[in-house]
Amino acid sequence: MNLPVPCDEPPPKRRRVSTGLQRKRGVKECLLSQVTPLVERAVGHLSRDVYHVNALAIKTVTELSINKFFRRRWDETGGYLSQQDLDVLAIQAHDVVRGLAGGSVGVTKPQLELVANSCKEFRISPLSSETPEPQLSLPPRSAPKPQPRGQTSPTIVNTEVTRKSEKRDSPIFYDALTSQPRLQPERPEYVERQPYRPRERREPKPSNRYYQISERPYLSAAHRQAIEEGTKKPVAVNNELIAQPIVYHVDFSPEEIAEIIDQISQNENKHIPATRDSLMEQIRLRNRPLIPIPGRTIRDMSAFASDLWAGKVAETPRVLSFTAEHVTEETKKRQGQMRRTSRLSSLLMAREMEGNQGFQRTREYLNFQAEFKRLREDDLQVVAEFTNCAGDITTGAWVSRETFLCGTTTHSDTHNQQYNRPGNLLLCSAGKGALRSFPDHRIPRPRVEKGENSTEAMRQSQDPWLYSSVVSCDYSVEDDLAYTSSFDKTVKVWKVDPQGEHMEAIATWQHTGNVNFVAAAKDGSGRVATAADSPTDAVRIYTITRGNESNSTYQTFSCSRTDADGSDKWAYFPATMQWGRAKGCQHLLLVGYSPRSLTGDDLDIPEDKRSSGEIILWDAEQGVRIPVMTASTANVFEVTWHPTLLLFLVGVTPTGMNNVPRNVRTQVHVFHRDKDRLNGIGFCQHQALDCYASDINELTIVPNSPGHAYVTAACTDGKVYVWDTAQGDKPIHTLRHGKPIEEYYGDREKEDTGVKFTAWNTSLDRFYTGSSDGAVKVWNVRKLKNPFVRDILTAPGPIAWGGFSPDNSKLAIGDATGRCFILSTDERDIPESHMMTLPGTTRRRRRPIPITPHPEPAPPTPAREDDEMLTDDELSDADIADYSRRTYLDSQYLKLTPNPVIGVVQGPRYQSTNLYRREAHYDEDPSAPLLAHFERRQKDSEAASLGRRRRSVRRLRTPSLPDERLRSIHAQNASKDLDVNHLKDSEVKELVKSATLLSIEEDWGFTYEETMSFDGEA
Repeated sequence: MNLPVPCDEPPPKRRRVSTGLQRKRGVKECLLSQVTPLVERAVGHLSRDVYHVNALAIKTVTELSINKFFRRRWDETGGYLSQQDLDVLAIQAHDVVRGLAGGSVGVTKPQLELVANSCKEFRISPLSSETPEPQLSLPPRSAPKPQPRGQTSPTIVNTEVTRKSEKRDSPIFYDALTSQPRLQPERPEYVERQPYRPRERREPKPSNRYYQISERPYLSAAHRQAIEEGTKKPVAVNNELIAQPIVYHVDFSPEEIAEIIDQISQNENKHIPATRDSLMEQIRLRNRPLIPIPGRTIRDMSAFASDLWAGKVAETPRVLSFTAEHVTEETKKRQGQMRRTSRLSSLLMAREMEGNQGFQRTREYLNFQAEFKRLREDDLQVVAEFTNCAGDITTGAWVSRETFLCGTTTHSDTHNQQYNRPGNLLLCSAGKGALRSFPDHRIPRPRVEKGENSTEAMRQSQDPWLYSSVVSCDYSVEDDLAYTSSFDKTVKVWKVDPQGEHMEAIATWQHTGNVNFVAAAKDGSGRVATAADSPTDAVRIYTITRGNESNSTYQTFSCSRTDADGSDKWAYFPATMQWGRAKGCQHLLLVGYSPRSLTGDDLDIPEDKRSSGEIILWDAEQGVRIPVMTASTANVFEVTWHPTLLLFLVGVTPTGMNNVPRNVRTQVHVFHRDKDRLNGIGFCQHQALDCYASDINELTIVPNSPGHAYVTAACTDGKVYVWDTAQGDKPIHTLRHGKPIEEYYGDREKEDTGVKFTAWNTSLDRFYTGSSDGAVKVWNVRKLKNPFVRDILTAPGPIAWGGFSPDNSKLAIGDATGRCFILSTDERDIPESHMMTLPGTTRRRRRPIPITPHPEPAPPTPAREDDEMLTDDELSDADIADYSRRTYLDSQYLKLTPNPVIGVVQGPRYQSTNLYRREAHYDEDPSAPLLAHFERRQKDSEAASLGRRRRSVRRLRTPSLPDERLRSIHAQNASKDLDVNHLKDSEVKELVKSATLLSIEEDWGFTYEETMSFDGEA
């Protein structure tokens, strides 16, 4: 099935080419040089005493010039007719001269008078029976000559007159007329001049297929849907029957609708607006059928009336047709590009002719800037594809317009560590067409005690390193630093090359748990927030120290809820985290907490606590918490900030304070700053948007007016809910994706990942979503009906991440199969290294490219003397010890004294930790002396640690170096050893003949026994 034909638009302008093409010859020049000699030959045997030969020749040339065959061949050959064309025109000239001279035979009676009248015009004497009928000889038909390169071969057309003349003519005599002088066409004075009549204006044939259809059938919406569904199934069809597209449906044009309304207006004797809505209203009020209009049948009118009644008439007129040609992605891409090119040309012409009004020629009000942005975004196409990443690409951040870094999940559990592989951290250079991996986020592979990975063969065959999942990353434009967080319990700071050639880790921040989030503030303060799986002090806010990033100071805060205190099964962990975006709130950090099981089983969480959580808004400048009123203790799924206003959104479970319908399973709360309460610094709920999904993956907000915005929620049910805050709390759209690629069992919302990518670009007319069905779809949420635009990507796996470049010209997409796609608005961004030429052809195709692996890192140092790997529990202890050394000793917060009895004391930078017991000092000042009872306890502890007496420690004497006496004794003993190499050859041969054992390490001939023998005789 062909794609819909676009609305009637001006044809695209032809481009001017700089190559030297042959000049197109005009009609007059072509007639004089090539057609006139043919006519001269045709009239050469006519008597000048009987005929006005010159006038007849002029008339013949005129008839040939308006001939369809001549016009078509003149246009195809550029005015340079071939020899085959001249042969056909010679025959036609012979027929025309015969007809004008009155020599036609076999004409019908009605044509006789017309022929006789035309003959009178060119005869000097009346036609008598004695005057013989002129016999005109035809020029010889030359053999076909080879055509010049680039010239189209003609199609020989024998008209009916020609065929009749060939039957009735006498044998043809071939005369050479080259010796006759060329006749100069002169108009005699006695030829009567015809009265002047204005020539009828010939309109050019319209290029739109809609106007070339004589019969325009119309099918109802139900029939069209059935045909569309049928085309998706394989059908055996004869290609010869539908070699050309067959039109089966043509929508009613605005002109036809106006004609129908005009008929109704005449019958009703009242004025009716010529719009589709008015016609729909008349159809519902009238019981009489519509009167057929030219090109439409009664059946077409009935089907159109039924669609009007049901409101299923297409907004844009289309022409639907059958074709045997297989519609491929290349066909759709080519048709889409042609449609956009035509639209762009129309807009440019309208703007040049009418200015920015855009109403006269476009017949609608247009914002040219928005239209051009939309056309630019519609040019997005895949320009690069990379494969062989470690796992699902779940996070990424653009560093420049050509470079971005991304992270993947890995298999690191004890039961699937055999599938762990490198490629978890990657840096992409779109300009170079390369995706490089880096090995920095890794840990020594722990020893597994149970399962298939516990065998010695699995330990020996596996990589000694275990690559950890990289789950979050961000980039700070102000500091020119990138940040990545991983399940190796670290956050790394990177200096990235803008061209994407390389990046270097300049700092590592250790944490006590898996780090799920890292986000850099956009206010230039150098603050970076991290969130780890820790029940206390899970959120840290680092302040970058330039030149000493590893020792950057940080502040922490925790969830204030105490419901999970004392439980070893569940706790409240950070579920989402975002910095403020608008000016005046970029120093505010919004964190949402939700309950989570420590074992992965949600049944460990009490049922009454599963919908609980907390919203914390932290002022990083002052180091204090900002109050958030209303619904701040619900389970939080996702948060986001408004780009220009002091406003943020929180996706939560419905709270008991709001009376919500049963089908509302989650809500998106809109919080504004409350200027009347809380001293004007707090936030309170302003609006609650109802959502029908049970879990929310992502939230987006984009302003559509100074006070309102579009809000979207991507959910695990494969849908995206869209709200307009100006239109109430109910969604205005529910954007649905298809079925997930991976199979699931049970409830989809709990088993499927759903929609994981949502983004806006430069235009509100384009909204992008990516889901578990592997498709990246484009929507126009401004259209209340059918907002779907098109699919720009179909990946082999579920979509896991996506993001636009800073200049909005590129889009990076990652899926769950380890593939990374780059889409661009410019086809020239395809790297040359990604193109390949098909064998035996000149056709070039883009191919996927694997990632560039990193060098194999050196194996980790043995943790023990016996060179055995640590167990899971032992590895945790080692990590804590390593973390303590890096955090406190390497940072000079603490220092080791030479005296093992004293141990660790305060270091030079201990004061920056602010770890003091202020209640033990006078006036809670750490610099003040201790209070009496604290000082007494300190003295008692010091006396107890020293003891009553000091125990002596036995020391071994260090052996001295060997002297000359010992060296001489050693040399004497070494000379007495038997060395076969120093014996003479004759002595060695004698020893061999006597079967002497020359080496004590040789086999003694005894049988080796695998186990102990219990034989009593042994």
